[in-house]
Amino acid sequence: MSRFDAKDFEILFPGVFTDRERALAEEYIARNRSLADRGDVDIRALAKGALPEDTPGLGPPVPVAEDMVRYNNAKYDPENPILNDAEYARRLGYPNILAMPCFGAHDDTFMVPFPPEARDTLLVSQLNHSVTNHRPVHPGDTLRMVADSRTVTDLTPSEGSIFRSLVLRTEGRVYNQRGEKVNDCVWRVMESMKTFKPGRRPESFGFADTWDAPAWTARPAHRYTDQDWEFIVEVWSKERRQGATPLYWEDVNIGDEPAWTADGPLDDPVLPTAPFGQGTGGSRTLKREIMDPERRRLLIRGEADGIYRTPRREDQVPPVPENPGTAVEIPAFEGDGAIDTTDIHKTVAGARSPLVNFYGRDLALRHISNWMGDHGWLHNVRWGLMPAPTMAAYGKPVPTNPDGVRFLDVVPHMRGRYADSHGMTTDLALVRSYVYDKHVLDGRFLVDLAWWIEAITGEIWLEGGATVILPTKRVTWGFIQPQEGSAN
Repeated sequence: MSRFDAKDFEILFPGVFTDRERALAEEYIARNRSLADRGDVDIRALAKGALPEDTPGLGPPVPVAEDMVRYNNAKYDPENPILNDAEYARRLGYPNILAMPCFGAHDDTFMVPFPPEARDTLLVSQLNHSVTNHRPVHPGDTLRMVADSRTVTDLTPSEGSIFRSLVLRTEGRVYNQRGEKVNDCVWRVMESMKTFKPGRRPESFGFADTWDAPAWTARPAHRYTDQDWEFIVEVWSKERRQGATPLYWEDVNIGDEPAWTADGPLDDPVLPTAPFGQGTGGSRTLKREIMDPERRRLLIRGEADGIYRTPRREDQVPPVPENPGTAVEIPAFEGDGAIDTTDIHKTVAGARSPLVNFYGRDLALRHISNWMGDHGWLHNVRWGLMPAPTMAAYGKPVPTNPDGVRFLDVVPHMRGRYADSHGMTTDLALVRSYVYDKHVLDGRFLVDLAWWIEAITGEIWLEGGATVILPTKRVTWGFIQPQEGSAN
């Protein structure tokens, strides 16, 4: 419970800025407007690194170091040869292993927050993201992010509220060093902020006071029983990689439910790591050890939580590459009251940590890859968490973002369901999906899936969708070369 009372805060109205907010808001809106005023960027100059660094919307260079690529690929999808075996990838026509989709789409570069100096507390909700993948990313590439538009919608109640609730929507692109578009991105988030009345802000005011979040730990940690492990092993035994055998568009039916996958229990959080679309940290799943009775006997099972762990922590939490990338300063982490997202997700002794949204997304990528096989292409992945009903259920009501996507309403037996919780360390990631559409667009044979991640107790802690390009029997079939397009 907050140590502050509602009467300590200003009453705010939509579109009406306080003296403290006004100049900062005008500057922020002007910066957003500069993206539209800029027009398109010179892609050749972008690829050469010749654009002025003060170009509006220009992100830092993202070096695709092989050790960083292999670190994440092996952690999330160790059985996928396209991600881990260069020779296998070359046989499919790639020059090297692939980085996982979204590697260079760094959310905190695109999602510039409302100025931290304009508020005292921050409540974040309704993250709702989309990344469209046009080209593969390989070790040795250099990527550049370009934000193209950022809109702000004020959903503060007309009768006034101690919260100013703003929906921030940013659209952008990622290019490689050859000037080829790698990604289109859409990032949506709601920021709900409070401002103290004059003289009400205490001198002692730290991160725990600034960061206003639901008590996600109200959902108790689960103790994994022998029956739970039998269930997890059964899921693993039924997992199936399509692999080198093509999955043809004609052989997919609406209503298909790909084989479930399971990861975890997730014993260590992933920390956002600028400027990557993936983070560092996180425990790998001990599937191989637990499925092998001889190796399983070498594991140590926690008495309190029933989770198996390796005797040496570094065997389960892979060491981070020494130089994962260029250190860059992200504007979201600057200024009085700024929030560093690593503070939100880091390990706290004796407590469970919330899982960053893209941790679950990357686990869902393994699920999708298993199903589509080596000859499919993930055209688009989208995901969301912390919708308004969940925030209200955890005592933090916020306005509903009308731009947010309800991913599970397209699944007949999941209509009305949504991410009703937040992923936490020690959770299982049980990934399920459902084929809800298939169509042909611009000569590409597409399949749409909804997917979601459940804890072992049934709560949904991430939901999303995916659009996959599959080979077809209708034409002479060969390796699918990704093509440009868009999807939100």
